[in-house]
Amino acid sequence: MNEFIVIFIGMALINNIVLVKYLGLCPFFGVSKKLGPALSMGMATTFVMFIASVATWPINRYVLIPFDVKYMEIIIFILVIASLVQMIELFIKRTS
Repeated sequence: MNEFIVIFIGMALINNIVLVKYLGLCPFFGVSKKLGPALSMGMATTFVMFIASVATWPINRYVLIPFDVKYMEIIIFILVIASLVQMIELFIKRTS
């Protein structure tokens, strides 16, 4: 019986197609009516993903894995990415 409960929870929360596949679509639907804003959103997303990957890889490789705190990965990555987005936004506001 416990196995069925674990399978159900995994199916409902972890492998839920609605929760997994549709994350991040809100900005897409918000700017996809015109080509200019959609292109800007795509470039901004690509830039943030690149910078976040560059910033989080050393944290993962040299901090989380050696100290065996891999379970903190999602929380740390969210904090790093949110901080990077805020810094990029401040930089853009100051330079434009």
